[in-house]
Amino acid sequence: MLMPQIPTAPVAAQTITEWAASYPTLAALLESGLAPAQAALRWGLQLLKASAAADAILVFRAAAALDPNDASIWTNLGVALDRTGASAEAALCLLRALTLAPQQADTWLLLGVVRGKLGDNAGAEVALRTSIDLKPDSATAWQCLALLKERQRDYAGAIDCLGACVALGERSAAILANLGKLYYQTGRLQEAHDAYERAVRADASNPHFERMFRKARFLRDVLIGATVDGALATYMDHLDPLGAVEAREQMAWLETAAGLLSGWGHLEPAIRVCRKQLELVPSSASARYLLDVLEGAPGLSRAPDTYIAESFDAFAEGFDAQLVGVLGYDVPQQLCSLLLSQLEAGRKYAVLDAGCGTGLCGLLLRPIATALVGVDLSKKMLEMSERRAVYDELVREELTEYLGSQPGRFELIAAADVLLYFGDLGPLFKKSAVAMRPNGLLALSIELLEGEGDFRVLSSGRFAHAPGYVLRLAEEQFELVRTVDTTLRLDLHGRVPGTLFLFRRRA
Repeated sequence: MLMPQIPTAPVAAQTITEWAASYPTLAALLESGLAPAQAALRWGLQLLKASAAADAILVFRAAAALDPNDASIWTNLGVALDRTGASAEAALCLLRALTLAPQQADTWLLLGVVRGKLGDNAGAEVALRTSIDLKPDSATAWQCLALLKERQRDYAGAIDCLGACVALGERSAAILANLGKLYYQTGRLQEAHDAYERAVRADASNPHFERMFRKARFLRDVLIGATVDGALATYMDHLDPLGAVEAREQMAWLETAAGLLSGWGHLEPAIRVCRKQLELVPSSASARYLLDVLEGAPGLSRAPDTYIAESFDAFAEGFDAQLVGVLGYDVPQQLCSLLLSQLEAGRKYAVLDAGCGTGLCGLLLRPIATALVGVDLSKKMLEMSERRAVYDELVREELTEYLGSQPGRFELIAAADVLLYFGDLGPLFKKSAVAMRPNGLLALSIELLEGEGDFRVLSSGRFAHAPGYVLRLAEEQFELVRTVDTTLRLDLHGRVPGTLFLFRRRA
């Protein structure tokens, strides 16, 4: 186990004597009658305040050697170490301080923050809650716990902690806006509206707060029965009239709003927004498809190519931040881990990243690929993939058509969240078999269908499938290697259940 590094007491005493001969500040502290350890502590605090953390560490180490039972020395050594990036040793020093003086709420708070930096979320929460138990009115501790909960994607817990901050009088624009963001992410639109409104009042100059307030207000208004025309007029009210730019802003927002409302289960307001989209732009593939889904149009067996291209072009720039950062999307990591577990060590393969998106799978597949191809319908997604510089070839084409045109080319195919946009999977399996060499591996994910049936289109526009249906369609050309029950991402009800499959192409 690591231990804090301190010199022996004789070495520390000699070092302080030598420092005093060169540094008048320390000499004056010693001449005032302070014991050497306390003089070193005072001098170290001055160095720390002057942003000389590396020098302060040396001084605090000497002080700790001379008085190892002084909790304040260990606490300040921990602070200085943390400022220089030595968080692991900082945590040890803070723990030492708390062993000596366990009732120090501020030291528990510091330990919680340092443990969070080290990725020890469970330990961080224990430390922060101990700090709060000792000092319940610490808005700072509640805020730190809220940030920890947010990193863990426990948004309800983060809301409760920020609510405690506000109740204690911490009502800065940043706190209120973060509370608004959490309410927004969890579909609590009235509360999101109110929090963002207060944030704007606290800092009217912040354009992000004002923009998010407009979005929350639009969604709240439509949800409580306002006309889409009226809500849209209010939404656009504070924007400068910029002609075509304004029109694009309207359409981009309406598409986002329709997707949010439908995803949150507010079907009637989402339908009204879709109809407004089609009124403004009758050719909108996104609005047409989502309206068909929400109104229960018969015969929907896959999402149209135009919808996929249009939607993901609009979503490309924020895809990783929203889906990975906010919703905890980790299917690429899970799927590639499943695939890699079956490969020969050191061997490389011809690999297809089917529906490559922004290249999240590509980063993981590159090390085992002699050639790595990505195919997607979205031009903007392919541009994001190209920035990663991991693909040998990027192709903009409908997936089943592409697979059918590449007989026997691939040894591995990964399809992370691609089947979500296909209902009938028959053509996809048949074309995958065409493109794959005998004994090649096919890895894919599905969103789990709850209830009876083979597949169903959801209000989000995605399809959920029954695992038995997937196995039945695959068995003619593929043998099952493994299935894994898992979750795909967050939604309002928690982690979305899904299943990973790994198949081997029959010889």
